[in-house]
Amino acid sequence: MASFLHDAHPRLEAAFVAMLDESLAPRDPSMLLATVRSLDLPPDSMAVDVGCGEGAHAFRLAAHFGLRVLGIDPVQRHLDLAREARRSEPEVVASRVSFERGTADRIPLRDASVDLVWCRDTLAHAPSLASAFREFARVLRPGGRALVHQVLATDLLAPEEADWLFPVLGVVPASVDLDTTEGAISHSGLVVDASVDLGSEWGEHEEETSGRSSRALLHVARLQRDPERYREAFGDAAYDVMLGECLWQVYGMLGKLTSRVHLLRRP
Repeated sequence: MASFLHDAHPRLEAAFVAMLDESLAPRDPSMLLATVRSLDLPPDSMAVDVGCGEGAHAFRLAAHFGLRVLGIDPVQRHLDLAREARRSEPEVVASRVSFERGTADRIPLRDASVDLVWCRDTLAHAPSLASAFREFARVLRPGGRALVHQVLATDLLAPEEADWLFPVLGVVPASVDLDTTEGAISHSGLVVDASVDLGSEWGEHEEETSGRSSRALLHVARLQRDPERYREAFGDAAYDVMLGECLWQVYGMLGKLTSRVHLLRRP
């Protein structure tokens, strides 16, 4: 190894770096919309956006596919911002979208009333994956689909790192555990039509197009080098949340966290 470092590696390094700078063509979040398009849902099909945040995905589903969309979120501020954003949408889109309070395990819709459950970046916060997937199955019509994007922990995530990512719990929660996820889906009655492991692809795409992940790494370095600067300015709770959010992105690039997309169907 020592001779390789001093002799062969310097001659390979430039070519190696050049190859590393070549994109591996990572997939990006638009693949979710492409998946919805492939389902060929008729206009005015009913969709629910679970964990809708400020409504961006709900508006896209209505604009791209003519779906009627109910966005649900447990955070009132998110709902207020989504309803405000709705006022700026074209009438043909705004008339198809509404927002209500709800959670993954408590969707305010009747049994068998939904053609599509859209759930992106939400289940990491779910108290019970089993309850969430059962609720998806409850509201879906026979033949209805659930498109679910999750971030999951891998074996590379050390137990002590859970303190940074999940400061309130101090442990890796079941909501980001692969075995728990697969068990919850299996017991929900939903059928897995497709399951795609993305690894770091979305993070790579973000890095290639905007440099967001590398910025997160810079922020982690600053947060850890001078924590008191940020604790004094914003408080301990805000510091812990910000460190966790930045590490979430960095760990996704390092393989400590991974992304997976499930396309599920109610038989």
